Amino acid sequence: MPAASFANVVSASKALATRVGIDITNRIFEVTGTRATATKYGFDRYWRDLRTFTLHDPVDYKLRAIGDWVLNDQLPVITQYS
Repeated sequence: MPAASFANVVSASKALATRVGIDITNRIFEVTGTRATATKYGFDRYWRDLRTFTLHDPVDYKLRAIGDWVLNDQLPVITQYS
C-alpha cells in the first residue's frame, strides 16, 4: 500500500473515531442529565479529553485531504497535521 493511501486510511479512521466519540459522550450527557457534568462523577473527563485531542489535530484537515484524494485523485500534502 503506498504511503499516501495509508495516510488516507489513517485519516479516515481518525475522523470516524472522533465523530463516534463525540456522539457517544454527548449521548451520555443526554441520558444522565446536566448533573453528570459535575466533576464529582468524572464523566466530563472523557468529553474534555476527546475535545482536546480533536482540537490539537483537527479532523477537518483530514477530511479535506480525503476529499481531495477521492474527488480529484490528489495525494495528501504533508503538513503539520498529516
